Amino acid sequence: MEVKEIVKEGNISGVYLVLDSQWRMARNGSPFAALRVGDKSGEIALKVWEITEEAFKQLQKGTVIKLEAVAKNFNGSLQLEANGREAFFQVCREGEYDPAAFLPGIFGPKLDALWAVVDRTWNGLKYKPYRLLLAYFFGSDQFREDFGAAPGAIRIHHAYRGGLLEHTVGVVTICQTAAAHYPEVNSDLLLTGALLHDIGKLQSYTGEVNIEGTDQGKLLGHLMLGVQMVTEGIRAIREAEGEEAFPAALEMPLLHLILSHHGELEWGSPVQPALLEACLLHHADHMDAEAAKFREALRKHPDQAGNWTAYNRALKRSVYLLDLEADAGEERGTGSSAE
Repeated sequence: MEVKEIVKEGNISGVYLVLDSQWRMARNGSPFAALRVGDKSGEIALKVWEITEEAFKQLQKGTVIKLEAVAKNFNGSLQLEANGREAFFQVCREGEYDPAAFLPGIFGPKLDALWAVVDRTWNGLKYKPYRLLLAYFFGSDQFREDFGAAPGAIRIHHAYRGGLLEHTVGVVTICQTAAAHYPEVNSDLLLTGALLHDIGKLQSYTGEVNIEGTDQGKLLGHLMLGVQMVTEGIRAIREAEGEEAFPAALEMPLLHLILSHHGELEWGSPVQPALLEACLLHHADHMDAEAAKFREALRKHPDQAGNWTAYNRALKRSVYLLDLEADAGEERGTGSSAE
């Protein structure tokens, strides 16, 4: 049973990934485990009462388990519960489960379509230095393999295989529209920044089934890592083609776009946008990330479960499912009967 199919109280069974695992004490002094388990369809809380330390040690984050539990209503939301004195789970070894069941991804024609946008964009730039830089990255087979498989985040948005590529194309598309609307914009700078703004995430995340942050990602952050990667790329171009191949005047604005694309200091940007292009990139990045949160909430909403999703922790609210076609159909039907 997928998480999305857990829509009412009762016994459930399925294979799930442990997303979070915490040891806690109940008010009566009994230990219990507070976990979150999930699959590609969603995630749900799991409480295990009277659990032993030995059992808890087997339920660490990143473990795949076959679970037998009971779905119960708690404060208006469903959660799973199990008794630690019973054999409620079994740890699955590698080869006993399909990793794709826990980390969804983008494959096939959709992946090809995303790459077509990327390649069409960087090949269409007027500034040769920016084309050389983008070719340094996107012209590498290994880079394309890594970039196409990378997630866009650990959990908040685009947290799946191919998510980084999908998010990048979303930001590029929004920036293309903005550049067409504002004639003052240097579109080559803006689009180069859009293509490279999250490049540091390649060094920030790891994991096939459970996405984890790397040491360098936690210590430096993907903005700083992205600047380092771009700086290394520019250095390689100058060494191969000469200093004039990438003028200094083009380097600093691009690095500024990468460093400032989170927009605000409290959102992780070491500097705020000081260029129109940086401003547009920040809002394009934020818009695509926020839209992804809404789309994910709608995707994980069980069928026939009403017009409101469950409370979404990333958005800090529930999302309403709009069905204008049904509403319009009802109005047409009412009008016909009135006539």
